[in-house]
This record gives sequence, structure tokens and C-alpha cells, in this order.
Amino acid sequence: MKKAAFLFLLLGCVCCTSATQSNPATLDGRTFKIESFTGGKSEGTEMMMFKEGKVENDVCTQWGFGSASYTYDAQSGAFQYTLTSEKEGRMDWEGKLAANAVSGKMVWVKAGQNDIHYTFQGEEVKNK
Repeated sequence: MKKAAFLFLLLGCVCCTSATQSNPATLDGRTFKIESFTGGKSEGTEMMMFKEGKVENDVCTQWGFGSASYTYDAQSGAFQYTLTSEKEGRMDWEGKLAANAVSGKMVWVKAGQNDIHYTFQGEEVKNK
């Protein structure tokens, strides 16, 4: 009887603790097609890809910007990251995810030029 009560208590503790633990917030495995704007004018579209704790933008990669770690708050949907390039400076991104839609702003900072401010919006692309 004591063994049964102990097992029941142990099982209860395991169930309660595993239910209260949450998985880390991540966007890994998700891809978004976004359109960027500056001065109210479209600057084109690109793919924003999250994988293995990093994010990469296909058009930015063409300019020498590599992938970067990102932060994401699942409760608010907010994310942030900074892409860097030896020749092209840095791009500071911050955005918000709402269901499958994403929007936000980005600032391109490069020595010898004024900072360029962009906004972006887009939707998730489902992997086939």
C-alpha cells in the first residue's frame, strides 16, 4: 500500500512539473516572404528564414550580410536581430508576428551614409 501511494505521489509530481515547463520560444522552421518599404516606396521582396536559432534574409545575403541569432517573445510575438557585413555595415531588425503575418521595421547603418529606415510586412510561406 505504501509503495502504491508513493508511486501515485511520484507520478503526480512528474505530471505537474512537466505541464508547467514551457518550450523555449522559437521561430525555427518558419519562413516569411516580406516586402520592404522606405519613404512609402516598395524596395522589393525577400525571404526571412528562421533555422537552428538563427535568421537569414536571402536578399541581404547577396550583399554580404550573414545569418544572425535572434530573440523572440512568443507571448507578445516580438522578435529582434542584427545582420552584419564587413563592407555594408549592419541592419537592425525588429518585428512582430501575429498568426501568419509579420511586420516591423529595419534600420541600415553604414559608415559614410545616412541611416536608412525601412518598414516591412509579409506572410508566412508554408513549406511543401
